[in-house]
Amino acid sequence: MPEGLELPKSDPRQVVSKSLTYLENNRTRMNYPEYRRQGLPTMSGLVESLIKQFNYRVKGTEKFWNRPGGIEAILQNRAAVLSDDNRLVNHIKNRPGRPFRRYKKRKSAKAA
Repeated sequence: MPEGLELPKSDPRQVVSKSLTYLENNRTRMNYPEYRRQGLPTMSGLVESLIKQFNYRVKGTEKFWNRPGGIEAILQNRAAVLSDDNRLVNHIKNRPGRPFRRYKKRKSAKAA
């Protein structure tokens, strides 16, 4: 590419030049045959799958991530729901507060 020539970012020569610079700068990190021999993953599919599972299982409507302690509480509850032990049942039985709210009966207007 001629010096001093300004090309738009979408110009094919600019794209190729940027790609070559990236490959040259990261050549030492791209030893894929060695990574395969070691049994290491060379694709991002495993991480993307994990993120998708996390989003499906943990995120959703009516889950408030911005409240203090909200993330930890959601993760603990989701772990309890997904576990095969009695963690969720024990949590519900022993959680602070009351699972039911009982209202006092009001005296009816007719009885007064």
